[in-house]
Order: sequence, then C-alpha cells, then structure tokens
Amino acid sequence: MSEGAKKVIARVGRGPGISTIWLVPAAAIVIGAWMVYAHWSSLGPLIEITFVSGEGIEAGKTKIKRKNVPVGEVLELRLSDDAERVVLSVRINKQEARLLREDSQFWVVRPRVGKGGISGLNTLLSGAYIVLSPGSGEGPAHQFTGLETPPFTPPGTPGLHITLDSDGNRPLGEGDPVLFHGIEVGKIEYVHFNSDERRTYYNAFVAAPYDRLITTNTRFWFSSGLSVDLSADGIRLEMASLTTVISGGVSFDVPVGQPEGEHITERAFFTIYPRESDIHEAQYEHALSYMVMFDDSIRGLKPGAPVEYRGVKVGNVIRTDIVYPEIENMLMPRARIPVLIEIIPARFGFPDEEAILPEVDGRLVDLVGVGLRAGLATGSLLTGRKYIELQYDRDLGGDAGGDVEVFAGYKVIPTIDGQLGQLLDNASRTLEVINKLPLDEVLDSAQTALDEIAATLAEFRKSATELDEILTDPASHELIGSLNKTLISFQQLALDFSEGSATHAELQNSLRSLGQTLQELEPVLKILRRQPNSLIFGGGDDEDLEPKGARE
Repeated sequence: MSEGAKKVIARVGRGPGISTIWLVPAAAIVIGAWMVYAHWSSLGPLIEITFVSGEGIEAGKTKIKRKNVPVGEVLELRLSDDAERVVLSVRINKQEARLLREDSQFWVVRPRVGKGGISGLNTLLSGAYIVLSPGSGEGPAHQFTGLETPPFTPPGTPGLHITLDSDGNRPLGEGDPVLFHGIEVGKIEYVHFNSDERRTYYNAFVAAPYDRLITTNTRFWFSSGLSVDLSADGIRLEMASLTTVISGGVSFDVPVGQPEGEHITERAFFTIYPRESDIHEAQYEHALSYMVMFDDSIRGLKPGAPVEYRGVKVGNVIRTDIVYPEIENMLMPRARIPVLIEIIPARFGFPDEEAILPEVDGRLVDLVGVGLRAGLATGSLLTGRKYIELQYDRDLGGDAGGDVEVFAGYKVIPTIDGQLGQLLDNASRTLEVINKLPLDEVLDSAQTALDEIAATLAEFRKSATELDEILTDPASHELIGSLNKTLISFQQLALDFSEGSATHAELQNSLRSLGQTLQELEPVLKILRRQPNSLIFGGGDDEDLEPKGARE
C-alpha cells in the first residue's frame, strides 16, 4: 500500500430492530384472535338434554324453540354410558340463556293422538323440534332430562297444585279433566300407584282463578258423566257432555249445608269419593268392629253395604267372606256365615274420639243383653241389594240374658230373622191357624147354603116365568086397566080425606063432638060401674058401705 493512500476502516453496528414486513402476519393474528373471541363470546351456553329415544331428532337440523321461535340447535347426538338413553348436545342462543333454570323443561314435538285431540301435525312436513319451557328456579343449569310427553301445565302457570288419592277402583289417567259444575278448570298431571299402601295418588293442577274454589271443606269425587239414581220416586238418569262421558275425570264442590271453609294456598291432600252422593256423608275416624253370624243366605249383601238402625245409617259391612281359621267346613248343617261390620259411635251422637270407644262398646253389649239383634233387610227389590238392620227382638221381652259370644276375636251380635223371614213365619202361623179350623164342616154348611140358594133361585126363576106369562096374556091387560082405575079412585078418596079437605074438617068436628059426649057420659059410667042396678032402682049419693073397724 502506498503512503498516499487512505486507510478505510469498516464500522460494524446494529441495524433496524423489526422489519415492517412482520406487521402483516401480526395484524392477521390479532384479527383472527379477535374474530375467534368475538365468535366465542357470541355463542350461547352448551347444554345436555337426555331423552329415552332420539326418534325424529337430527344433529344440525333439529331446532330448539320457545313459542315457535328458534332459540337453539341440536349439535350432536350420542348414547349415554349405559347405552339406555340418548344424550343431546344443544347450543342455546346467548340472548336466551336466561331461560335455562333448574326446573326448565324440554320435550319433543311429534304428531300425537290423545284425549285432548290431535297435535303436532305441522311436524309431518317440517320435522320434529324440541320445545323449551323456561323454569322459575333461582340458579342456572346445563343438564336436563327431557319429557317424553308434553306437560299439561307449563311451569310458572298461575294456579294451585294439589294431591288426590283413592283406593284405585276407578283409576284416572294423565290429562283427565278436573271439573267444577261441569266446567274444566284443571287436569291430572301425574299418576302414581303406591303398592305398599295399595292406593293411587294423583298430582292435579287447578288453574287460576278457579284455584280460589279449593277450600278446606272441598270434596272430590269421580265424575263418570253418566249418573243413574234408583229411588222410591223412580229412575233418574243424568248425562253430562260427551267429552266427560268418554274421558271421565274428577269433580269437586263443597257439600250442601256446609260452610265454604278457608281457601287453600299451597299443596294439600284430598280423598276422591266414589260418587257425588258420598261427599254429603260425614267422615269419621273411629269405629267398633263386630261379627254377625247368619244362619240363612246372605246373597245380595256386599262389603260397603250400610248398617242401619230405624233407617239411620250407623255403620258399614266390612267383610262377607268366610276365610277364618275358626271355620272348618261350611257344608255342616248348622254352619253359620260370618259377616264383619263396623259401627261408628259418632253416628250415634258420641264424640269421634278413640277414648269413647270402650264406653260405647260396653253400652252395645248391654243392649245386646236386652234384645238388640241384627237382621238382613232388602234395600231394593230391583237390584236385590241387602243391608243389615239393627232392631230389638220383641219376643224376648227385653231380657235376652247370657254372655256375648266371641268369634275370630270379635264380639258377636245375635241375629233375628229379616223382613222376608218374619213374613214367612207369619205366613206359616197363619196356615197353622187355617189348618186348625173345621173347614170340612164349614164347607158342608156352605154347600148346603149354596144348594138352598140354588133352589130359591130356581123358584124365583119359575115365579118370574109365570109372571111373564101373566103379563103377556091379553086378559091381564084388562085386569091391569081395572087396577089402574081402582088405584085412581083410591087416590081420589085419599085426597078427599087428606088434611085441609072438607071431608077431613067434618071428620075432625065429628070426632070432637064424640069426645065431648064421652066426657058427659063419664059420670054416668062411673055410677053404673059402682051400682049396675041404679038404672032400675035408682041411686043416690050414699057412701059405699065399709066393714066395721076399717077406719079404726
């Protein structure tokens, strides 16, 4: 290198930090992240709904609707862990997330045919969809169990939920109406049979404002829509609407003569009576059980038949079977048929309390000792139904005596012949009296009298024939004419001598003159009676001779 050349020295330093080219991917990342966030934040909650079947449900197509407005969509279907149910993954719109509560309900709308009619026909073209019914619970939820059938009362509907129970003799079904005076005011929502208690329970809902009709004195009964009443006045047939006849239901009201009671504001329990007439009978909790042993047939006597005293119901028949260890052979000639009855002390005017039962039992035993008996009576000749009637046996004279019999642990009320038995006894006694009568002699006398009557009738018939011959003879006509003339003359003579006629007046004057003459002759007749010879020798006023000493 020459001396005149310059020395060049290179400097090494740091260049620019970030190239502007990297701003493009950075901006893309930011925009993408914002888009992801915006999309994620706009999504509603993801929930799971479990159904028994996924029939008609398709992922990406089946909508979730509220009042026929889409509020979500089914994203996925899968089986549960036990493969017994179908689990749906559903996305709900963010703005509708407030509808998800603990008691929210979901059900699938499909074509259905039920008591309420036909529904869901629009899904034949559009396909099935799921309805969301929002709840009123406090906290949100994300897992739900779908309903297999639409609820009869959506949550939040104003009204009153009640529970009804019965012995199951006339079961109701879900959707059956609750009626008041024939108007539907609610429905049966749920039916449950308790096998331990052998009773059926019904959850019912009465919509507002009819829920104010439910009070503490309200009574429910099965409404069949068809009522037949057989009484002494005849047969009365009442029929409700055709819908009620087909679907049945349950009706309620307050019994006549009772106050309305206090209004029910929360779930309460009521018993369903078999028929409307039963709600007017007061319900009692305490009763005494007795056994009645019958020698005759009890055909027509059923459990539930009344036990009456002088026409007043005092109890019921409980059992009419013969399943008792004490009975070994019912075919024995003197075998008796046991009938278990209950007598309710409150129906006699006693308090409906358990403490009063021993006292009432003692009184009934005393009454049995003075002749209280139980007999069969026929309640209806048309149906043949019978009941038990308590009465006193008059033949005992008020002194039955003896100890009370016990059968199967129950005290026995002795029996007396029923109405039919007493009638047959009276007829038998009457026949015995008739058999003792001298009927042969009576019949002979009656036959003789009949013969005499027949002979008299023959004579009368003969006389009538002769009279008829006389009347038909021409000569009798002249005789009849003469008789008529004679009668006319006699009638004229009677008129001449009748009161007020001249002949009658002359006759009266003659009679008066004769009376005066007889009065004038009376003294002469007295003298002649004392002295018959006075007309020859004359007579004076001398006194009659009297024996001496007559006046002493």
